Amino acid sequence: MYSVETDRLILRPFITDDVHYLNYLHSDLDVVRYTSGHTRSHNENIEYIRKMLELYSQNLGHLMILRKSDNKQIGRCGFSYFYGINDGDLNWFYWGSPEAVKKEGDIFQYLEPGYTIAKPFWGNGYASEAAIAMMNYGYNTLNYDGFSSLVNVKNTASINVALKMGTLSPIHCMLNDEPGYDLRNVKNG
Repeated sequence: MYSVETDRLILRPFITDDVHYLNYLHSDLDVVRYTSGHTRSHNENIEYIRKMLELYSQNLGHLMILRKSDNKQIGRCGFSYFYGINDGDLNWFYWGSPEAVKKEGDIFQYLEPGYTIAKPFWGNGYASEAAIAMMNYGYNTLNYDGFSSLVNVKNTASINVALKMGTLSPIHCMLNDEPGYDLRNVKNG
């Protein structure tokens, strides 16, 4: 398992008891509107933690974000996989597992840094701080050459975070059956 630290944040692995926080975080449709697009049940949050625990063996997976000043849980951030196909024109991406892919074609796996911040903590730069820390972890610890942020075209806040991470020109894609951008980031690029 891995953890990451910034000036204001600690990103640490999930533990089973974190399901209660995820029940809160994932119950706010404003928070999950551009990620899953729907609120998650308690059982879905248990499955989410199980999936993250599996990814930790690869030094991947989302981490719980804690604010250092008061140890308050404020969100999640980390690397996970999207699965997709190319229809000849666009890449179509779906989160979770290859079974989530709704289109026919050869399925490929795509590593993506993602995050979700609880609404009371929006507008404080926590998403950018956590995402940049994960980007640096990917480059400096995992030796990645690059990766992509997959963002719904309506999600201007996440587009701004991706721009702060130094993304290149957006590439149009479909993300969970909605128009999206593949915002690529290349080490020293």
